Amino acid sequence: MNDGATQAATIGVVGDVHLFWDDEDVAFFNRGGYDLLLFVGDLSGYTRVRGHRVMRSLRKLRVPAMCIPGNHDGLHALQLGAEIVPRAHRFRDVFCRGQTRRCASLHKALGDVELVAYSRRRLTPAGIPLNVVVGRPHSIGGRRLACLRYLVKAYGIDSMESSIARLKSLVDACDEAPILFLAHNGPSGLGDRADSIWGCDFRRKEEDWGDRDLEEAVRYANTNGRKVLATVAGHMHRKTKSGRRRPAQMEKDGVLYVNAAEVPRHRKVNGAKRRHHVRLTVTAGGVSAEDLWV
Repeated sequence: MNDGATQAATIGVVGDVHLFWDDEDVAFFNRGGYDLLLFVGDLSGYTRVRGHRVMRSLRKLRVPAMCIPGNHDGLHALQLGAEIVPRAHRFRDVFCRGQTRRCASLHKALGDVELVAYSRRRLTPAGIPLNVVVGRPHSIGGRRLACLRYLVKAYGIDSMESSIARLKSLVDACDEAPILFLAHNGPSGLGDRADSIWGCDFRRKEEDWGDRDLEEAVRYANTNGRKVLATVAGHMHRKTKSGRRRPAQMEKDGVLYVNAAEVPRHRKVNGAKRRHHVRLTVTAGGVSAEDLWV
């Protein structure tokens, strides 16, 4: 949007959907004046069938939209369990079979909503030049790459080091316009407490659960003369397992970090349903983020 005085783009960031999306969400965003919508993934829950209902609804959006697949997108419950539960890790490759087909089905179901990963898009929402750098798909956080068999087949990524190299190459492909990183899970380096913005809250030991490849990519951009406006992601729900709250956003080294994973994003407030998203306002001078319940 442009108010006629200060040129600005408004970008809607939708956190982990987990099936909480319907045609009223579509109607809101279609009339809301947004220039771009970014979905941080996890459209589905633990089954794919109900997830396709969400995707059929997303097809009705008339606003340009991009989505990075989360760890619930393109995976079935057994595969996800094998990725998460240490004693089941030996079954990961077996359950990963068919993920290429499942992800192709996801892409088809989304229609004009662009499914993105390991990519760079040069955009000009509302006339504001912007490089959107998209990170690693299907992240579950921590030190290990999830869906490794699929990452090798689809992207040639076989290690954390090769993922770092790929993300750095995407930064190198950017022109002089500012950069916005889109990811499913956020970067490491922002705290190692259970209630840190991407901290681990489901293990006895508190630790940093962010993605190291994304941290390295943001640092690489920042130290090589690139202007990084923001990094938007989700995955680690804002309400922790113990009931504490993570920060919704924080700033470090001039970069705004936004965790949009307010789950569930549909809630009853005084008897009326409210729907969550984050509104980014991007100008030539910088970016700001605001939580909205509508």
